Amino acid sequence: MVVASCGGDKPPTGPSGRATRISLIAPHPTLDVGESQQLSLVLTGPDGVGHAPEGPVTWRSSNEAVYAAWSGGFVVAVAPGQATITASADGKTADIVLSVQARSGAIRHVQGRVGDYTVDAPVSGVSVVFVLDVDGPSIQTTTDGNGNYAVDLPTGLLSASVDGQQAGQMAVRIGGPAYRGDLIARAGERCMSRYGTVNDATTFQPLAGATVQLGSRTAVTGADGWYRIDLGCLDNPLTNFNTAFLDASHPGYRSLSRVVGRGIHSVLRLDVELQRL
Repeated sequence: MVVASCGGDKPPTGPSGRATRISLIAPHPTLDVGESQQLSLVLTGPDGVGHAPEGPVTWRSSNEAVYAAWSGGFVVAVAPGQATITASADGKTADIVLSVQARSGAIRHVQGRVGDYTVDAPVSGVSVVFVLDVDGPSIQTTTDGNGNYAVDLPTGLLSASVDGQQAGQMAVRIGGPAYRGDLIARAGERCMSRYGTVNDATTFQPLAGATVQLGSRTAVTGADGWYRIDLGCLDNPLTNFNTAFLDASHPGYRSLSRVVGRGIHSVLRLDVELQRL
């Protein structure tokens, strides 16, 4: 654990009297890329008793590309290097230097469910295969009786398939909450849908309330960043357009537009990562 403390010219008044010291506490001075930790800020009065700030706390990182700082003191290690995290509250400021080291061969445990496109019933006993690179090795698993699977996957953009049929692209990262690995199967080439997660491209946290549009249909992500847009099947006039674009947006982030196909083109997972403004 690392503790950085300092005084100030404008000490505030807290439960223990006028604070004389502010301490920024980090459980770990060094993290691997993708890991995260919760920082805390403590004000200490002349009686030596520490207490939380009475007013709001402002958190800043000197280098968001290395260490991202969120409200509430939650910080995420993004890339190798060092960054100074600064916290200000009750007229006082403290900072601490934290380091990030590279993590080779990062692996993440992923759990998911394979469901039938039409009735959303679990699909049991099917082979699910993941490939990190075009020529890279494949990782294979099989769904259980409830259509669920669990597997350790390398991090990055992985192509997924179910029983030999393309199932889409998954952005598996180290960081953020548990990754939702759900896949949809047995849709056939006549139907069109896109689904997946919308995440912060730096911290990999899911973005709730993001707007995703495909054709004339729109979806808004839930708390886990999940979206799904169904455009129907071949005889549905809604799918009679040439080039399909998927657009994603969220307040405070750069909007993203991607070409996802021409005409009818399957049911595929497509994870989206948005960059902060």
